[in-house]
Amino acid sequence: MGTTVVPRSGVARTGAYRVYTLAWAGAGVFLLLLSAPALPRFPPEYLLFAALSVAGHVFFVLDLPGGLRLSLQAILAPVWLYGWKAAPPLFLLTLPLVLRNSREDPLRALLYFGNGCVWSAAAGNLFALLRPSPSPQPTWPEVASVLVSGAAFTVGNFLVAAFGRYLATGDVRILQPRQALEGLTLVFSGYVLLAYLLLLALQTGPGAAFLAVGVWLLTAVAMKGLVETRRANERLQEALRELERLAVTDPLTGLWNRRHFVQVLPKELQRHARTGRPLSLLVVDLRSLKHVNDTYGHEAGDRALQRAAEVFRERLRASDLPFRIGGDEFALLLPDTDTQGAVTVAKAITDRLSGTRLECAPGARLEATVGVATFPHHGLDPDHLVAAADGALYRAREKGVPVATPEG
Repeated sequence: MGTTVVPRSGVARTGAYRVYTLAWAGAGVFLLLLSAPALPRFPPEYLLFAALSVAGHVFFVLDLPGGLRLSLQAILAPVWLYGWKAAPPLFLLTLPLVLRNSREDPLRALLYFGNGCVWSAAAGNLFALLRPSPSPQPTWPEVASVLVSGAAFTVGNFLVAAFGRYLATGDVRILQPRQALEGLTLVFSGYVLLAYLLLLALQTGPGAAFLAVGVWLLTAVAMKGLVETRRANERLQEALRELERLAVTDPLTGLWNRRHFVQVLPKELQRHARTGRPLSLLVVDLRSLKHVNDTYGHEAGDRALQRAAEVFRERLRASDLPFRIGGDEFALLLPDTDTQGAVTVAKAITDRLSGTRLECAPGARLEATVGVATFPHHGLDPDHLVAAADGALYRAREKGVPVATPEG
């Protein structure tokens, strides 16, 4: 097993990340040099773990929550069987595969190598300290030593890789308790028990070892399928949420569209009816849009609409809801706002619009007319409230003023 950092493309590596990675890589090289003399003494079965390590990186690489990757290698089985010196050569063997898959960030591969070597050495020494003589017949002390050393490797390896990702990308999500716990659970359950199964099988005989390798492969395939299915479902949910957002959003201005206005207005009226608080509706007509389109072209008209949307966002509260409900018409819902407050907001918006200049239309002014209506005084249901705001808008046009209410 090896967890590696997956930085976001285009994010500059910090000096701290480089130093952090090279320090871990240096520790890995030191442990590799210490383990090299033991390599010729390993039995032929050691080649099985070399093959499983390569297979883990070629076929069974899983994307963990938070952007880390898990490669299923069953690395702890040879550590438990032959000691910690069995691990560094296997990490060196798979290092080119990690480099190939991370050409945009070779530091990730170096962190993988050093991180794996250090924590496999820690796990091997801890296992030897707790249970120096593994037996084909599992005993509770041996199981405990397996779980403790496996947990040490899992937690240490995972946290080093997660902190490396944070240094590389600034993304702290993987270090948050929920994400970290999910990743740790998947890593621990994915390889500690399988590695112990291989350990017991190799001590039993060739037939059991063959069976254990088959179980490892099937489990790896199942885990990969499970994780990839979950990721696919998450991507599908994200796509559905994006489609829902697009369905109720005006693509030009980014404001809510008329469809969403028709859905939201009844709900807001019901909510304010329960609380007894007023709700004001502003219908805004960007009356200068036709002049901008005719004089400077539709591209300038589009920019005028976008600038109007920017003004709404600047002048409205976070609880207010702006909508584009027509070509040059907008609706603004102001919760907990009476008529006087809504008129004040409307005048501030029209003043801000009239003082706005467009680079693509230097001689144009963004002039708007606003009709104001308030629930429950001017209407108790959506149709009557909208009609009252439209009537106020027409009244403002007739009187030549920027803002009007149904009363004047």
